[in-house]
Amino acid sequence: AYFLVEAMGRSAGWLAYGAAIAGDACMVLSVEDITGPLRATETVKQEDGTEKTRIVMNLDAVLDKMVSMMQAREKLGRNYGVIVIAEGLAEYLPQAYLDGIARDDHGHIAISSIAIGKEMASMLAERYKSRTGKSRKINGIQSGYESRCCVPTAFDVMLGSQIGTGAFRALVEEKLNGVMVSVGGQFNVTFVPFENLVDPTTLVTKVRFIQTGCDFHRLARLLELPTG
Repeated sequence: AYFLVEAMGRSAGWLAYGAAIAGDACMVLSVEDITGPLRATETVKQEDGTEKTRIVMNLDAVLDKMVSMMQAREKLGRNYGVIVIAEGLAEYLPQAYLDGIARDDHGHIAISSIAIGKEMASMLAERYKSRTGKSRKINGIQSGYESRCCVPTAFDVMLGSQIGTGAFRALVEEKLNGVMVSVGGQFNVTFVPFENLVDPTTLVTKVRFIQTGCDFHRLARLLELPTG
């Protein structure tokens, strides 16, 4: 059987990629991956009657990519696996899947009400059967806050300790305010001013996407089974 896991992450794929790499998933996809053949556009009519072109997932290409991976694994005798997707991919579903979904004051859809992991698991099972003539059980799972209840690893404890004491140092030793504690290099603590993190126009935190082609992104690709 396969498990298609929906991980937290509306705007970027850090959690999905981290979980996939740590959990030895056989494929991971996030909003950063909706490029090239996995990307399409559609024109939708808005409430005021005007038309808007939006970027969407090419569902056919995404599902075919997943099925090709499953077939490649079958040749090695592996009839099982885990696929991780970021919940933010729900924003890239074609409009037909989003009609009637509640939105917040900022126009964002209520992602939890879509359950894209279960939705895509059903679509993937159908696509697999249409391409192979066989049935394969694919379980859709929405992994949310319970994933944050896991026992911390040694690295988690070290990082949390450094960030916590870093906050103390920022306030007491450096007399700083309005900063984010960051850890890098050999666990060196740095203090990043909020003005470097927030869009001055919207006052919303700037989204830091995974850069496709960076070593972190490449690590996930290198751990996947080639399908091309």
